[in-house]
Amino acid sequence: MLMSVFQKAFAVLAKKPIRLWGISLLGTLLGILVTPLFGIAIPILGICVSTLLSTSMIMVYLHGYRNEEVKAAQLFDCFKDWNTIKRVLCGVAWAGLWTFLWALIPVVGIVFAIIRVYRYRFVPYIMVHEPEVSITDALAVSTERTKGHKGQMFWGDVLPYVAVGVVSLVLGLFASIPYIGILFGIIQVVFYIAVLLFLPLYLGLVRAAFYEELTNSAPVLEEAPAAE
Repeated sequence: MLMSVFQKAFAVLAKKPIRLWGISLLGTLLGILVTPLFGIAIPILGICVSTLLSTSMIMVYLHGYRNEEVKAAQLFDCFKDWNTIKRVLCGVAWAGLWTFLWALIPVVGIVFAIIRVYRYRFVPYIMVHEPEVSITDALAVSTERTKGHKGQMFWGDVLPYVAVGVVSLVLGLFASIPYIGILFGIIQVVFYIAVLLFLPLYLGLVRAAFYEELTNSAPVLEEAPAAE
C-alpha cells in the first residue's frame, strides 16, 4: 500500500504543484504572523488560531488528493462557524492530551507517544469531514482505521527524508570532483530549493492519501468503540 500511496500523491502533486505550493506558502506565512499578533499577548489564542490554520491546510491537501478544486479561501474553512471551531480545537486537544499522557511513562513513554501520534492522525480529518462522529469517539475511530497501518504511515513520513538524504549525499560526492563538481554543486542547490518548496506538499498529500484510502476501505461502524 505504501508505494501506491507514494505514487498517487506524486501524481496529484505533478498536476497542480504551483497552486498547492502557493496556498501552502500563504498558510505558512499566516502561521508565522499568528505568533506576534496573538501568541505574545494571549498565548492560548495564538495556539488556537495556529491549530485551526494547520488543520485547514490539512484539508487543502485532502481536497488536492481528491482532485477537487483547491483555493486560498479554504485556509479559513475551520473558522467558518463556532461548531467547526469547537470540534477541531477540542478534537485535536483531546488527541494531544492522550498522547501527552502516554509520553509521561518513564523510559518508554516517547515510543508510546509516537505510536499514539499515528494512531490518532485521522482525528483532524474526522473532525471536519465526519460530523456524525463525536469528539471522544474520533480517537477510537482513528485507532480502528489505522490498525495494522501505523508502520506504513511512519515510513510514509520517514522515507522521503531518507531519499532526500541519499540524493544529497550523492550530489555532494559528485560536487567534490574537480572541474565538473561545479555543475553538480549548482544541481545540488537547485535540488535543495525544490525540496524546501515541495517536500511539505508531498508529505501533506501522502498523509491525506492514507486517510482517504483507509477510510474508503474501512467497514461502516454502527457504534464507535470507547475512546482510550
